[in-house]
Amino acid sequence: MKIDKRSLFFCTLLLIIAFGWLIANFPREGLWYDEALTHYVATDSWGTLWAWCTQVDIQVPLHYVALRLWAGLLGDSEFALRLLSVFSVLLASAAMIFIGRKLLGRGAGYAAGALLLFMPGLLWLAYEVRAYAFGLALYAWATAFLVVLITEKTQSPPSSRSLFQSLIPHRYVTAYALLMLGAMYTHYTALGALASHVAIFLILIVARRSLPLLRTAITAFVLIGIGFAPWLPILLARGATDRSYYSGSIAPDRSITTMLGFQLLGRDDVPAVYPSLILAFAALILLALIVGIVWKRVRLTALIGFFGVLGPVAITAALVYFRPKLAGRYAWPAWIAVDLLLLILVMLAARWRRELGVVATAALLLIPTLTGERGHPPPSHYREAFAYICANGTPDDVILLRDGTLFVTWEYYGKRPPCEQPRYAVGMPMALITNVDQSLTYPEAHAALQSLIDQRGEIANVWVLSWQGEIMDPQALSYGLLDSSTRAETALMFGDVRVDHYRSVRQLISAPTAIPGPNPIPDAPQVLSTQIFAPQPAKTGDIVVIQAWWKKGINLYPDLRVSVQMTSVDGGWTYAQIDQPPAGWNYYDDRWSADVPALGRYELRIGEDVPAGKVAIRYIIYDALNRWSPIIMQLGEVEVE
Repeated sequence: MKIDKRSLFFCTLLLIIAFGWLIANFPREGLWYDEALTHYVATDSWGTLWAWCTQVDIQVPLHYVALRLWAGLLGDSEFALRLLSVFSVLLASAAMIFIGRKLLGRGAGYAAGALLLFMPGLLWLAYEVRAYAFGLALYAWATAFLVVLITEKTQSPPSSRSLFQSLIPHRYVTAYALLMLGAMYTHYTALGALASHVAIFLILIVARRSLPLLRTAITAFVLIGIGFAPWLPILLARGATDRSYYSGSIAPDRSITTMLGFQLLGRDDVPAVYPSLILAFAALILLALIVGIVWKRVRLTALIGFFGVLGPVAITAALVYFRPKLAGRYAWPAWIAVDLLLLILVMLAARWRRELGVVATAALLLIPTLTGERGHPPPSHYREAFAYICANGTPDDVILLRDGTLFVTWEYYGKRPPCEQPRYAVGMPMALITNVDQSLTYPEAHAALQSLIDQRGEIANVWVLSWQGEIMDPQALSYGLLDSSTRAETALMFGDVRVDHYRSVRQLISAPTAIPGPNPIPDAPQVLSTQIFAPQPAKTGDIVVIQAWWKKGINLYPDLRVSVQMTSVDGGWTYAQIDQPPAGWNYYDDRWSADVPALGRYELRIGEDVPAGKVAIRYIIYDALNRWSPIIMQLGEVEVE
């Protein structure tokens, strides 16, 4: 399809405006965990890259390779790393302009490009140092070549071609196959996009009874199959070993809300105030399908849009069902199809009057933008957290990473100003990737720290850095071992990253082994010992820590609960309270070991309502179903200044 100079000018102008929009919204925050992980895999070594994709995580390597080459040219600053995603979404938008023009005309092309570029969800993908924007660009251009293959004659008549020539795939077919392979080697969810293209080809072949189109489809998918076949055994092997998901289930309505809400608002956690907006968005998509069935001119666009949504969403739904781990961006291949369906409504408005088409496009873009959402990733401020640690500590410090997967953030920010001098970092537990089946135990946590104390005699500063640490350290042993030391700073929050500072660490907490007395609940877990850790005297804002060590019972007791309370001395008023299973919500007694005590650790903050004087700490053991009377233990008192 030829593009005249005027069209080229407007296409270029739209992309320049888009680039300005992206730069104006460029995030100032540092990399969050997933981005730091991507940087580590891409830039550490070729061996690390290969091992990560084939032995550690369920990933494909193309984006890592591209990012490695990109960083080799432009450096690995936050800005340089994000710039690859920025240019990727601009390429994806250029593909949408082409697709819209090819299917519905010049004006539709501009609208299609704008609908992709200016949705808030794209402001997440456009900056995130991950594979989604790169995959979106590859898939968008694969879809562009798909549109060419199904709308133009790309095969010469058989009589005019030699046998040798007939074996050589047409250049458009080759381009399509390579781009689709690129998307599949960028992210596995592109398999849903491939399935949608297969369905589109099959329906058109049957509807048109077209042998040339059949040959084109066979050639394209054979090439794709040959290209992906070497990776298929790795995909099947790695799919059975993923342990980063959670047990349980995700409701279908939440899945749909998350996927639509991400594109519309750029959020995984869609606030409760926006369900009507998301329902309206879904209703517009459904209306576009109905219009596409009735209106012959847009029927091909509706076909591509319908299956373009169905394939990725079906694959994502299957993944969520078997591996309950959902993020809105998992449905990224469907975004192109959603935009094509919305484009049908724009064309419907423009059918009456061209200006109405412009107004419809503006409305589709302005309404989500006016919500104020800008699609930024989680507020995980590792840059600021590490800068604080390094600025307020010494090179002799020890950093406990809760959990060890955070080593990738240390690899990035722990070697940049003000962290020019390296610190010693230890994972609690050490792990390459999150594993919900792996829990930090007292013996391994104690051994990791005790060896350092034995070497040094004393550690001047220990910093505990935590982000989602409760997954693999559900007992909070990273803190519990240090509770007898001087706690200089407590729960400093850098977004959702937590930092705790301990001074003069000479001795670690020891787990009890002796049973103090008879078990009040036969065959159930029993308390071995309890202890209070509090500043003397305590002040408003201080944290009082209560530790309770438990022994596994003969029988499991999932309904066992404890209530840890800070009360007035007479027990008549409660200032702070925590209710939970003995060792936490992520560590029921079916995960306990019979030979290793389980730690229950509870933090009670002294609020402004706590008067000066003494407050009491009590520990209540009870049954969640009220089958027996609670057991009340008075643990002691804390002096408040």
